[in-house]
Amino acid sequence: MSGYLIAEEGPLAGMTISFEEGEEDKEWSLGRDPETSDVLLEDPMVSRKHALVRSTAEGFIFENLSMVNPATQNGMVVADPVLLKEGDIIQIGSTFFNFTEQAPEKSAPSTSIHEPLSEEAPKEGGPPAEMSSELHFGPSPDTRWLLKVISGPNAGAEFAMTKSSTYLIGKDPNICDIVFQDLSVSRQHARLIVDEEENAFVEDLGSRNGVIVNGELIGEKTLLSTQDLVALGTTTFLVIDRLEARETIISPPTAIPTAPIKKTAAAAKGKETRDWKELIIPKKHLVMAGVFGAVLFASVFGMLSLFKTEPIVMVKVDENEKIQEIVSQFPGVQFSFNEPSGKLFLIGHVTTTVRHQELTYGLKELRFISSMEDNVIVDELVWQNMNALLSTNPEWIGVSMYSPEPGKFILRGYIQTLEEAVALSDYVNLNFNYLDRLENQVVVEKNLQIEIESQLVEMGLRAVTFDLINGDLVLAGRIEKEQNKSFQSLVSELRKVRGIREVKNYVVVSTGDASRIDLSKNFRVTGYSKRDEMDFYVVINGKILGQGDLLEGMLITKIQPKMVFLEKQGQKFRIDYNIQ
Repeated sequence: MSGYLIAEEGPLAGMTISFEEGEEDKEWSLGRDPETSDVLLEDPMVSRKHALVRSTAEGFIFENLSMVNPATQNGMVVADPVLLKEGDIIQIGSTFFNFTEQAPEKSAPSTSIHEPLSEEAPKEGGPPAEMSSELHFGPSPDTRWLLKVISGPNAGAEFAMTKSSTYLIGKDPNICDIVFQDLSVSRQHARLIVDEEENAFVEDLGSRNGVIVNGELIGEKTLLSTQDLVALGTTTFLVIDRLEARETIISPPTAIPTAPIKKTAAAAKGKETRDWKELIIPKKHLVMAGVFGAVLFASVFGMLSLFKTEPIVMVKVDENEKIQEIVSQFPGVQFSFNEPSGKLFLIGHVTTTVRHQELTYGLKELRFISSMEDNVIVDELVWQNMNALLSTNPEWIGVSMYSPEPGKFILRGYIQTLEEAVALSDYVNLNFNYLDRLENQVVVEKNLQIEIESQLVEMGLRAVTFDLINGDLVLAGRIEKEQNKSFQSLVSELRKVRGIREVKNYVVVSTGDASRIDLSKNFRVTGYSKRDEMDFYVVINGKILGQGDLLEGMLITKIQPKMVFLEKQGQKFRIDYNIQ
């Protein structure tokens, strides 16, 4: 059992993917990455590994592997593996494939994933193996037919064609004899044939843009004549027959015979004939003729005076310049225009759908554009699709993507740990198609908390506490008056740290003992001794302690009436007491 996916619409139109007969449970992967996919689909909207086709006893099973741009079957998203049926329409990326189990005709180019072509095998439609056709470049050899490229990326190139030879034209250097570096040319676009009688023919191989001969789109094998103009996309070449005469032939004018002069009846009778110059015209006739001539002259002169003549100026319109005036307003867009066929090709990026509508509306106003192939990517649709995927994971709820300019994407937000950051990076690499245009600005809050805490400890601000939530930093606590200047400098530096959006400062500046941490609720003073009106010893939780003693790791620095001062690692404390 064999199956075939035939591309009917989209950038891969004309491509045929065949699943040849073999063992059951055989799998073929389809995608954009040649290292992970068995079938390469050169489409920017196709994921690296987009879909899977599996051969089973029931038939061919189709499975979608892309979450960014899921494949569809007959317009429905393929959520679970489905059995392919005859005539199913499968969409992969921007291309629509028709599934069939009947072998297609060999005229269309196909991609086989069962048996690769041998290097010695002749190309499809080419000459047999024993007839090695040669394609000449540079100075043309002594051949009858010559192709000269007059427009397109390969303008100026010449190709000589020999007798009894066949040549494939396209942009794939691995399978074509004549290669054009043109985005509008298909992989196998057309076939040129020179038969044994040295007649030249051109044939379209099911290309998406067709073959145009002398301004007309051909649908079958067409005989070529010298000076024929052939267009493939934006590339145009001239067919030259060197055996045709090129001299200009001028034929002399035909001699006009003179008719014999016939004699009048009067002359035949012998009467005398008078010359009209000798006739006398009456005066009244002359007067009437003069008046009539004057009136006629006055009428003609009056009519001519109504018209003002101006020289006719022929203005030549530069079509590429007109297109450039519109496209220049969209920095991320490039174009290629074929003047003979009037076809326009667009590629690049725009930020929003509105900008894309403005672009296409302006170009459609140019009457000389006959058709337009639009491959412009709308960045708004790309990052909206990616944000929808990120929202499915609760750990990435604070992460989002946006596009500040055409063709540039930025991933921003906050996550808690480094492990979550690694998982996010792997997910984006697998599901985002424009990694070379992506800038990752996601902030790991755990690393940011460690950085803030180390700065507070380094400046001796242990009494200051903080809380960091989605880039909002909240500072609280007390500091002494002499620490305020250095603390304000620290706040200014924290506002510049990447990942901190806003700093809310609720720290209170205290003077003297009011800035100390009150531990009166944790310790109870039950007695004291005095000397010269000063307290020397106090009884705290049943222990007699004096200045210089330790209380649970805190050094007693001073004992005053009704207050004990303590200190530990630069942080200051106090215990209030009042014993009657």
